[in-house]
Amino acid sequence: MTIKNRFLTSYIGGIVIASVSILSILCIVFYVTTGAVPTPKTLYQTFTKQRSLSPEEELAYVELRNIAKQDPDNLLVEDMQTKLQQIEDKSLGVVIRREEEIVYYSKGLVEKSLIVHFPIFDANNIETKGTIDNAGALYRYIKFDFYYSDKSKGSVLVLKKENSLLDFLTKWGILIIFIILLVAIAAMLFLNQLLHKTIITPLESLGHTMSEIRQGDLMIEAPSLPTNTAREVHELSANFESMRSALLDSIQEQRNLEKNRKDLIANISHDLKTPITTIIGYVEGLQEGVAETPEKRAKYLKTIHSKSLALNRLIEELFLYSKFDAEAVQFHFERIQIGKFLTHMVEEFQLDNRDVQLVLHVVKDVYINIDRMQMNRAITNLIENSMKFKKPAEPLRILIEVIVRDDLVEIVVKDNGQGIEEHQLPYVFERFYRGEEARTSTTGGSGLGLAIVKQIVEKHNGHVNIESKLHYGTTVTIILEKA
Repeated sequence: MTIKNRFLTSYIGGIVIASVSILSILCIVFYVTTGAVPTPKTLYQTFTKQRSLSPEEELAYVELRNIAKQDPDNLLVEDMQTKLQQIEDKSLGVVIRREEEIVYYSKGLVEKSLIVHFPIFDANNIETKGTIDNAGALYRYIKFDFYYSDKSKGSVLVLKKENSLLDFLTKWGILIIFIILLVAIAAMLFLNQLLHKTIITPLESLGHTMSEIRQGDLMIEAPSLPTNTAREVHELSANFESMRSALLDSIQEQRNLEKNRKDLIANISHDLKTPITTIIGYVEGLQEGVAETPEKRAKYLKTIHSKSLALNRLIEELFLYSKFDAEAVQFHFERIQIGKFLTHMVEEFQLDNRDVQLVLHVVKDVYINIDRMQMNRAITNLIENSMKFKKPAEPLRILIEVIVRDDLVEIVVKDNGQGIEEHQLPYVFERFYRGEEARTSTTGGSGLGLAIVKQIVEKHNGHVNIESKLHYGTTVTIILEKA
């Protein structure tokens, strides 16, 4: 069963259940209070017994009651016709009975029906009001019972015909039921149309979009929904759009990974080919006796050794980067004082590199959470990068500075080296990226140093920035949270 039909069935079932429940409760309450099974007629009679008399009814009743009390035989004389006519002119009816005989009744009443349905004589006049059926028409009445002078029983009724529910239903019931059915059907159609517009149509559109995506069209967006669409459908559409965006991102990431894989193979091939070719050439030269003197052989072996070290360093950096990329490196964070950490690192570095001027400006009592070994590797890579690209005719000077800004700690590494061209800055943290002049230089750079720095910093929930100007040095800033 479709959602539309389920809702329609729910509407109809709810109306039926509610109606039956209300009717059952009313019937039970009526039966408990009256002891009778409720019908339209009994309901009407019960209702009219509780109604108060109109001024006209009360005046007519009082007049006729006084006559019946003082001179009951006077009700039967012809002179009484004028008084009765005056009462009847007020849209009231009068009935006078003597024993079982109806001696007078107003025009419009049926005598036989009056005889059959006339109320029981009650000398004490306890039950004076009620409802009487006259030829199918209901009248409410007020009654007074008395005795004529000859001790015969007498009764006088003042009747008021009403537009009773029974009469009304008899004349207009079919039309009313028909109108109610039309209104109910129109309401259900309206609700069904509203349901179709706010739920069914959006779901169908969403289903069509899903079919398009299943066929490979991921660029199709979820259809826009009317403002009065059900909240759940809005949430479903939003979740669908989120899923589509995530799927697009996943596909794009897969494409990027495939591109990176191809680039990685190409870069590895490029960076491995040169040193291997050099090593092979020098080894063949030694084998063929080209280096006939000990000096040449020593030079060849030194070149082979340096190229082998460069090749080994490239492989190590590539292996390390791959481990970072695969999240196979475990980080062990600890809260340390950054000033002491940098001081110790700089002192160790300058023991082996006395030709580099390292200047350290730190702030005492500033703590951060870092992995000592990995952060040492990152800052060492920055320093080695500065050494690779220093100016040939100028001593290298490196400034390491710690700056505190609110809850952030900045580790700034600034040098006076060659600098980087502005158009290269957006790409320097990509793996294997190097300027073309760097590829042909003798620095031995692998193009992985800054990429490794970026990965280490990001594992510390930080980020790294670079600023540089050709021939004016480079500034790299590592930004971490204060501990």
